[in-house]
Amino acid sequence: MRIDPITFEVVNNALIGVAEQMAATILRTSYSTVVREMLDYSTAVFDPKGRIIAQSCRIPIHLNSMSRSLSSTLDEAIPIEEWRPGDIVLTNDPYMGGQHLPDIQTFLPVFSKGELVAICGTLAHHLDVGGMRPGSYAGDAVEIYQEGLRLPPIKIFEEGKLNERLFALIGANIRQPETTIGDLRSQTAALEIGRDGVMELIERYGVGGLTDCMEHAIETSEKRLRDKVCELPAGTYEGVYFVDDDGIKNEQIRIVTKITIADGSIHVDFTGTDPQRRAPINATISSCESAVYFAILAILDPTIPANFGVYKPIKITAPEGTVVNAQPPAPVVGRNAITHTIVNALMMALSQVVPERITAAYYGMSNVHILSGDGSGDHESWIFFDIEVGGGGARQNKDGLDCYSQGIHNLANTPIEMIETTYPLRFKRYEFIPDTGGAGRQRGGLGVRRDIEFLDESGTLETQFDKFKVAPFGLFGGQPGATGKLCLNPDGNDRRELPSKTVNFKLRHGDVFSMSTQGGGGYGPSEERDRKAIARDLREEKVSPQSAHGHYGYSESDQ
Repeated sequence: MRIDPITFEVVNNALIGVAEQMAATILRTSYSTVVREMLDYSTAVFDPKGRIIAQSCRIPIHLNSMSRSLSSTLDEAIPIEEWRPGDIVLTNDPYMGGQHLPDIQTFLPVFSKGELVAICGTLAHHLDVGGMRPGSYAGDAVEIYQEGLRLPPIKIFEEGKLNERLFALIGANIRQPETTIGDLRSQTAALEIGRDGVMELIERYGVGGLTDCMEHAIETSEKRLRDKVCELPAGTYEGVYFVDDDGIKNEQIRIVTKITIADGSIHVDFTGTDPQRRAPINATISSCESAVYFAILAILDPTIPANFGVYKPIKITAPEGTVVNAQPPAPVVGRNAITHTIVNALMMALSQVVPERITAAYYGMSNVHILSGDGSGDHESWIFFDIEVGGGGARQNKDGLDCYSQGIHNLANTPIEMIETTYPLRFKRYEFIPDTGGAGRQRGGLGVRRDIEFLDESGTLETQFDKFKVAPFGLFGGQPGATGKLCLNPDGNDRRELPSKTVNFKLRHGDVFSMSTQGGGGYGPSEERDRKAIARDLREEKVSPQSAHGHYGYSESDQ
C-alpha cells in the first residue's frame, strides 16, 4: 500500500511522541537518582516482529540493543502465541540480547481485536540487582553469577495480574529493594501509557494504516542510510584502539575494526580483536552491535530516524569468544570500556573516508563510581551510583566539548544539591582541568575534577574507569587528550593513588574521593591554531601559559 507522505509523517512522529510520553512517565515516577536525575533509561515502540520503530531521545547504547533482546525473547523464550493483553515481560539477561544485569527491560504487547499490533518497551539501569558488590559492579567478578540476579524473559504481569512471587524473589536478592521495585513499577506504568498512546493511533488510522506506516518507516530509514553509504568511496579501512586493562590482569585489550564499504552497505569486522577475559570487561554481541549502529549513524547522518531500518545496511562480524562477543559465563558489567573503545576505533577508521564528519577520540569511558555506606553509623545502608564524563574530541572546524556526555551514552548531570540531600556526601571540588584537552588546530575538550567527601562512618568505593594509560587519540597531527586518574585524600598527607578499576575499597568518615577525568584529542597540527583562540583559552584558564608556549609556541608578544 502506498502511504500518503503527510499521514506517514504524522503517524511516525506520533509514535515517537508515544515513546517520549513513556519516558516522561518514568521521569516523574521513578525512585532512584540513577533514573530520576541521571536519566539512565530508555523507551521505545516496536512492531510485532520485535523491530524498533520509534524511540525516545535517551541512551543510544540502550536503544540500539532493545530489538535484539525483544527478538530473542520472541524466538527463544516466549513465542508470540503466548503473549496476551495485559502481559508484561521482564528480562535483564545479557546472553539473550541484554547488555549487563543492572539494565532491566520490560515489554508490553498492544492488541487490537485480538491482533498483536505493536509492543512497547522500556529499559532502565537499576541501582542494585544483587551480586558481590553494592551497586552490582563487581570489578573482581570472573563469571556472571557473581554480578547479580540474572532474569531470563519472564512474565511479571499475566493478563494484567502482577506476579507477586517474582517481585518477592527480586526483592529478596537485592540491596535497596524499595528503590529497585519502585523503579520497576515506574517502568510498568510507562508501558501502560505507551499502550494507550498506540491505541489512540489505531482508533484514528486503523490497524492497517498503523502497520503500513511502521513498515514504511523501516524502509525509509534503510533507504536513507544506504544512500549515505553510496556517497562514500568503496574500500576497506581499519581502526585499532585499546582498553587499558581488565582490572584483574595488567594487560591492554586490543579492539580491531575493519570497515568495508561497497554497494550501499557497510561491513564491520572485528576479527583480530582480543579474546574475552575472566573479568567484567566483556561485551555481549548486543552491546557490540549497539556501539556500531550508533557510530555509523552519528557519522553518516544523525537526522535519519533511528529505527530498525538503519541496521539493515550494516553487517557485523564479531567472532564468538572475543571481548566484543563474549560467551557465557563471562562477566559483563563493565562492558562500556569495550563499547566506547569500539566507537572511537570506528571514528579512527572512518577518518580516512569522511574526515570532515569525524572527531578525535573523546574521553572514552562511562566513568562509573559507586560509593556506599554499610549501615554501621547513624545512617541506614545506602548506595550512590554515578557516572562522570570528560572532554570531547576536537572536530575539523570546532574545539571539543568540555566535560560533556559523549558517544553512546546521553546522560544528565546529577545535581550536587540532590546528591548531598539524599546521601551523606559533600562535594569539595567540581571544576574543569586546564591543559587536559589535546593540543591541535582545534583543541580537545577538557576533563573535569570532582572531589567527594565521605560523611558516613564506613563504607566502600567501586570504580570502573579507563583511559588512564591509553590516551584519547588526536587526529591529523592533533595531540592526545590527557589520561584520567583517581586518588584518595588528594590534599592530605595520606594521599593515595587508586587504580582505574577500584574494587571494594574501604572508606572512612572524612575520606575524600577525587577523580580527574580524561580530555579529548586534538585535531590538526597545533602550530596552525588561531592566535586569538589561544588567547581566549588563556583568558578562560582552559590552557596554562606553560602549555600555550610548549604546544603552540605562544608568548605574551603574540597578544
